[in-house]
Amino acid sequence: MAQFYFLSILMNILAGLILMFRKNEQSETPEFSLDSGADDFSDFESDFSDFSENPPAQEEQKLESTNFGIFNNAVFRLVVGVLSIFVGIMKLLSVFRNDVPVVGDLIPSLAGVCGGIALLLDYFISNASETLSFPPIIEKVFVDSKKYIGIICIVAGILHFIFPQVLFL
Repeated sequence: MAQFYFLSILMNILAGLILMFRKNEQSETPEFSLDSGADDFSDFESDFSDFSENPPAQEEQKLESTNFGIFNNAVFRLVVGVLSIFVGIMKLLSVFRNDVPVVGDLIPSLAGVCGGIALLLDYFISNASETLSFPPIIEKVFVDSKKYIGIICIVAGILHFIFPQVLFL
């Protein structure tokens, strides 16, 4: 079905972006930051703070908008995680344009399921009142390596969009 094809691409890219650019609860910084050396010039910036064109309130709003604030919303992550798993499972079961069943969309559906599991575990870990412990393999794959799962989800979504009838994509 064309709807699940579109949802598979959308959920893979969205889950991948969330997994890559979401803030850490412990450090309050994004896990993947595009400006890693920004603190090196903090003294230099303070010397020229009087010449700033933007008032401080506008600068804070600009910084919040570049931190992808919606990716840190717990309900949004929960919904995207559940939808990614659902669409990934449905993509395994549904066939698009006489494609090969199950293996025709294997990589995007597995990427969606893995991305959804990583998002759900991230949601439950961040909202748990007690410390949650998972088996070491699950913790290593879905919690510690969620940035890499995000990259795989984005690549799978883009390749699935560009090459719609390639086997496994």
